[in-house]
Amino acid sequence: MSAPAVPPPAGPVPFDRMVDEDQNIPDLSRRQLNGISSVLRALARGTYPRVDCVPLALNAYNCNGRSKGGDPDAADDMEQPWAYFHSVTTVTPYEQQLRRRPEVHLDARIRADLEKPWASIRTGEAARRDEDSARYRFICFIHKHSIALSRAKTQKSVYTISIWDREWDELTYHDLYATERPKRQREIQRFWTFARAPGLVVPSDPGTEARDAFLARIRYRTVYYAAARAEDTLRGPVPPRHTLYAVMAVAMVHMDGAARDLHVSIVRDRFEIFGGNARALLPRLFAHLLRLCLDSSPALSGGARAAFVSDLRILGRMGWMAKHVRAELEAYAERDAAERAEGDDDEEGDDDEEPDVQLGLIYALLNI
Repeated sequence: MSAPAVPPPAGPVPFDRMVDEDQNIPDLSRRQLNGISSVLRALARGTYPRVDCVPLALNAYNCNGRSKGGDPDAADDMEQPWAYFHSVTTVTPYEQQLRRRPEVHLDARIRADLEKPWASIRTGEAARRDEDSARYRFICFIHKHSIALSRAKTQKSVYTISIWDREWDELTYHDLYATERPKRQREIQRFWTFARAPGLVVPSDPGTEARDAFLARIRYRTVYYAAARAEDTLRGPVPPRHTLYAVMAVAMVHMDGAARDLHVSIVRDRFEIFGGNARALLPRLFAHLLRLCLDSSPALSGGARAAFVSDLRILGRMGWMAKHVRAELEAYAERDAAERAEGDDDEEGDDDEEPDVQLGLIYALLNI
């Protein structure tokens, strides 16, 4: 089947216009900037981000061609595959009748990319990836489930994630919360049995050979006990909504390992993963999104720039976030300084103020 007549994206979906195509920096709309900013504020304050903005923030991690600041082994932009995050899907509780088939609507540019052959890492084809190659390795779906933890039966949200990996043509489902995990697995099995997902799942009805072949490619990763160990320590339940941080951390593991890690779907069962508080997880996402907002918004200059950063100030009780974000931003500054040193043929003095600006942003951000 021929690829849809859709022009290739200038940058990662859903970003339509680019400020700098060479550096892969998008021209963020006001709505996109506000959405990413809301996630940054939540991470800085230790609160839960707006669920509808989480896929946008994770998609934005594909942007900005400069290698991730704190990762010396990060691939350059052409080597680094992308990950696409669909809007959050609400999963029908298993005890309720499925009144309509779940709908998965992939952006036309994602469907066009899925039509392209994948340059495999394990066969060495990835080394020959070019502008005409498929860019997306992962197609990701964050799922919202319901759970009742008290006698009052008040419904709380639990989040899980399904990730289609084109390296293996497999869908891996991750559930990092122990309570009622078997029930959620049955819900996801039913979700993918009946989901309409053109471009990802062949357009076939449940019970057909093609649909059964897709279902056979699903792997269920449920051997996560960090949340249960935390509950044993706290002698009480971990808030189910905390799983939103956990699935964001799983997403970061996949995105940073996309270029080289064949078995990135095997995510470690660690407190740092469940909490997302390792340096390479939510702190790295924070630092990257902060720089992206500043790079992609020329209107944020002078006082507006300082006010924007000040609004994202990390609270004192979030010491681990402040420590790791500072390390990431300092690594970015060192990389920028090295790039400027290599560009000596540029006019002398063009970027003299850049290191001081970056240092000032770090101090404003951390309130030190």
